[in-house]
Amino acid sequence: MTSIGKWLTDAAKDLAAAEVSSSQLDAELILGHVLGQNRAWLKAHDTDQMTAKNTKAADALIARRANREPLVHITGTREFYGLDFEITPDVLTPRVETEQMVEWALKYTPKDSRLIDIGTGSGAIAIAIAKHRPDLHITATDISQRELAVARRNAAKHHAQLDLLVADLWDGVGGRFDTIVTNLPYLADDADLMPEVKREPAVALFGGPDGLGLYRRFLIDLAEHLNPGGYLFTECDPWQHEALIEEAARYGLTPVEQGYFILGFQLKR
Repeated sequence: MTSIGKWLTDAAKDLAAAEVSSSQLDAELILGHVLGQNRAWLKAHDTDQMTAKNTKAADALIARRANREPLVHITGTREFYGLDFEITPDVLTPRVETEQMVEWALKYTPKDSRLIDIGTGSGAIAIAIAKHRPDLHITATDISQRELAVARRNAAKHHAQLDLLVADLWDGVGGRFDTIVTNLPYLADDADLMPEVKREPAVALFGGPDGLGLYRRFLIDLAEHLNPGGYLFTECDPWQHEALIEEAARYGLTPVEQGYFILGFQLKR
């Protein structure tokens, strides 16, 4: 038998040896997942002895993390905008930087209007918006039912009202919207990725030689679906902003917000 504190120390050392940068935090999150407790509880009970069953389960998960499997695929959950989401290997892990997209959508989207999330994945963006703006009629799309199944479970978990639709960009999407949010794949095909990122679904990562290929396809038909004066919020790497702003201008979109990763546009009236 070993104590919680001793197990955490040893597990963090194992992860550090595997070049996991957040070794201590990940060890705590994994053990908390096994025990069903938060990190504060672990610190308050560091002298408690672990059962053989819990030790075996936690050791197995540490071995997976040391193999650079993403932590979110091990625990199956990720917090985004204050909500807990189920995440599977079929969908992209939502990042804290993307929360700014939610903030701007909440700020700019007119009351009682229509919003669509293109490529929703886990549904995190659409669901976070829906929880704070129940007045909106929200549609969320993805390329297959496999991804939408994750979004559907997350929507049910948070009692969020969404229309879920299988669509490849605009193919299969009808009607017009007042706000569009999308986090399309924007990594260049030759991007040098961390081992964990390589475990993310490739379809949600890569956007062609310069990373913006899908955005170009997306923008071509955008004006047919976004009402004049409506808003578009997107994400890409900071070094891609200039190119995406220039491309968006060809379709009547003017920047209204620019963050580190997130861009906001308005379609001319």
